[in-house]
Amino acid sequence: MNFKAILFDLDYTLFDSETSEREALEKTLISSGIDPFETTIRKYQEINHDLWKLLEREDVTLEHLRVKRFEELLLHLGLNMDPLLLADAYTRNLGICGNFYPQARKVLERLGSETKLGLVTNGVSETQRTRLQIHNFSNHFDAIVVSGEFGIPKPNPAIFQETLNLLNLEANEHVLMVGDSLTSDMAGANISGLSSCWFNPMRNDPPVNSDIDYVIHSLDQLLEINYTDV
Repeated sequence: MNFKAILFDLDYTLFDSETSEREALEKTLISSGIDPFETTIRKYQEINHDLWKLLEREDVTLEHLRVKRFEELLLHLGLNMDPLLLADAYTRNLGICGNFYPQARKVLERLGSETKLGLVTNGVSETQRTRLQIHNFSNHFDAIVVSGEFGIPKPNPAIFQETLNLLNLEANEHVLMVGDSLTSDMAGANISGLSSCWFNPMRNDPPVNSDIDYVIHSLDQLLEINYTDV
């Protein structure tokens, strides 16, 4: 294997964030006396998606996003409640809801026996660290960098460089970034001079002229990549 390290995204790559986010949101709404109607959930998802795009462009901070999404949701629902209380409850619930994808541990164990592994994730520290702790996944990584702790999100190359610093490696094509997001993971890898692997379980068509080195539809396909091509 010629890769000196493989970096992973967490949400929607190793962790089933779709299930986690829905369960956490329903739990948060119910505990706050709000009915988790499907229209309410879809509105939250729309607000959340737009704010994450702003975060990737560094137009908002993570703390602003964490509270603002509930501020906008409450405004939409016409409810006079403290958005910070909902934000704090949601942060806690996100950490304890959901699970890692079934293949994740096996793949990490196999790859970790041959090369260094890093985790570079956008997200709130409490949420991401809780997930890693309760599912016992921290020990699979030689370096873990969470944007909520580092202060800079993907795709900014600084967060990738911080991960490489912890691994004592230089940024080059012998480091592979694996993630589901074209705008944070793949774009960040390209900007940072890393090889890129798009985790694409939905088999979506890549954008025209996209600069992606590998595409996988399941995590175990990482074990089949011809690393000698790098």
